[in-house]
Formats: sequence, C-alpha cells, structure tokens
Amino acid sequence: MTDWNTDKLVAVNDQYDRENASDGHSRYGAYLRQNANLFRDAWTDEPRPVQDADEFAAHAWTVATGPIMAPGYVQVRPDLRRVTLHQDENDGSLYADIVIPLRHHHITRPGMRFPYTWQDWQEERYRSDEGGYAALFEPDPGKRPAVLTTTTVRIPGWGWGGLPVPSAYEGPKLVDEAREAVSVIAGHINHDAGPIVALILGGDA
Repeated sequence: MTDWNTDKLVAVNDQYDRENASDGHSRYGAYLRQNANLFRDAWTDEPRPVQDADEFAAHAWTVATGPIMAPGYVQVRPDLRRVTLHQDENDGSLYADIVIPLRHHHITRPGMRFPYTWQDWQEERYRSDEGGYAALFEPDPGKRPAVLTTTTVRIPGWGWGGLPVPSAYEGPKLVDEAREAVSVIAGHINHDAGPIVALILGGDA
C-alpha cells in the first residue's frame, strides 16, 4: 500500500507490477509491447526509437496510466481525478496537468452554503485505508441537482532533468528506459505540484 501524504500525488508501484504480470515479469512491459508504435520515430522509414527525451517520457507516462493501464504502473493519489503528461504543441516542452475534485466547501465563500439538496462529490463508501485520501465519485444522476467542480493545476516541465535518452523502441531496453522516465517524472510532479495541491485542498486529508 502506498504511503500517501500531502506532497505525494503519484507513485510508481514496482511490486504490484511484478506480482500481477501475466508474463511473469512486468504488466507495464506487456503494455509497452502492445503500444510499441508510440516509441518508434515516425519521421523515418528506418525503424529507430523516437529521438526526443520529452516525447519518449510523454508516451511512457501515457502507457503507465489510465485509461491504457488500470490500475496503472503509476498510481495516482485516490482523491485526485487524474495526472496527465503532455507536450506543448509549439515548442515540444513537457507539462503536467493535475485534475483535482473540489468539494462544496472549497468553492463557497464564508457565510455561503449551497442548498442541502445539491449533491457533491461522494466519498467511496467501502474503501481500504488510503491514509485519509478517499477516492471521490460522481453521485447517482437524475435524483437531485449536483454541483461537481474540478480545477486543474498545470506544471511546466522546463528544466526537468534526469530523463533518459531513448535508445530502444522495443525489448527489455525499452522497458528499462520507460520505467526510468516515469520514475523521474513522478518525482518532478510531486516536487513541483505537491505543495500547490496541498495549498488548494488545505487540511482536508
């Protein structure tokens, strides 16, 4: 079980990945094989890996998270909706989006309350101990009005160091480099976005 805290938004779970691998080695590795085309350079007829470390990291993260992998090789803290990694369309630089559900007390000013009939995000009723970070779900539709708000924290990846230079588009080397990339990205996201998310959510956890 992951030891979540205010600054840990994402975590790599190698133990679960190994123990639940259909090939006896790695669930993530199996999904990388299924999506190997993402890691081949699209600008050449000769098979070779993508040349850009940021592009490689973005693809590695996409495969490691939902909806491709569920549960993901990268786990997202239960109280968050998703954490995605993207490349800027103009310069190719990385940025991460952290989508946070905001409950009614986060979006009302002092002295203001929504009518009690308005539904909010619902906590998972039966859940294992997640260190106080309960997963939030949409309420049943059609019964009462619902106000379901999210906010997105966007973190630029300028200056993120430590990403591996891609050298493979298949095989064990691809798995090793993809694992390294998502581990590095997870560290940067936690470091840069964790304090911001903690400030937004206050003392909820």
